[in-house]
Amino acid sequence: MSEAAPTGWFCVRCKPRQEAVAAGQLAGLEGLELLFPRVRRRRRGKDGPREVVEPLFPGYIFAAFDPAELSGPVHHTRGVLHLVRRSGKAVPVEAKVIEELRAVGPGGVLDAVEPLPVPGERVRVLRGIFEGEQGEVLRLVEPSRRVALLLQLLGADQVVELSADDVGPAPSDG
Repeated sequence: MSEAAPTGWFCVRCKPRQEAVAAGQLAGLEGLELLFPRVRRRRRGKDGPREVVEPLFPGYIFAAFDPAELSGPVHHTRGVLHLVRRSGKAVPVEAKVIEELRAVGPGGVLDAVEPLPVPGERVRVLRGIFEGEQGEVLRLVEPSRRVALLLQLLGADQVVELSADDVGPAPSDG
């Protein structure tokens, strides 16, 4: 196999939940450049909210290589199902798409964790017994990612403490 530079970017279809396995295996192939964009999110689990990093495109990663030389090795890599093809030929991914994916963030991880609201900001409660109510953030309660809100309940202002994950921006009056 020659040390030739990659000739184009291609989309690789991975086995379910095997993107990281395929990426790790493909990274070892000479003459191949890899792009595995991921996203950092907060997920609600039975143990409470937690940050997770998961594929930006579940089931897909991107690789630059010479398909004449590496299509077989790529196809037979652990975690890979196949190359995305049309009429039997691997479909190249446009350079502009790859440029935009490379700009995702450090280490190819897009940070989608919502920032905490700031005191004075108007927010809306997204879930729970106060769902749909709007109020003003009085203060942040760190490190538990909680916010103290001033809500109007039963005709009076009440201070309520909620998880920051349970509030979002209030709709603008426009």
